[in-house]
Amino acid sequence: MRTVAIDTNVLLTFRLKRGKEFAIINKHFGECSEGKIKIYIPLPVLLETEWVLRSFYRQQKDKIVSFFEELLALENLSVPNKPEVQLVVNLYKHSKGVSFTDSLIVTQIRNQKVDEFLTFDNRLSRLYQTLP
Repeated sequence: MRTVAIDTNVLLTFRLKRGKEFAIINKHFGECSEGKIKIYIPLPVLLETEWVLRSFYRQQKDKIVSFFEELLALENLSVPNKPEVQLVVNLYKHSKGVSFTDSLIVTQIRNQKVDEFLTFDNRLSRLYQTLP
């Protein structure tokens, strides 16, 4: 099966349904849903997408979370370590005042089973301590 990797601007075009390019990416996501192709999204693309949607387009956290949950539910969509990314989205969704990036940081640290996490960010430290 053919795999198509996408960049931040492509994912934003899909999310915002903007411009003439929307038809191109919408067709790809349709083919992904139908099992004709796979779509690969690098992790930095998710980080950039969240940041742009939140800071430039002023989208609410719940709308961003819903978009990411819909993406991750696609069977033929691939991201590095999908279960970890799903946990990141869940942490971001349920943690007040915690950024998507911070959710990723603590999830990756937890999965490395480190002995200690040093940060000067009290909110991040508390989030890390709540993880099993």
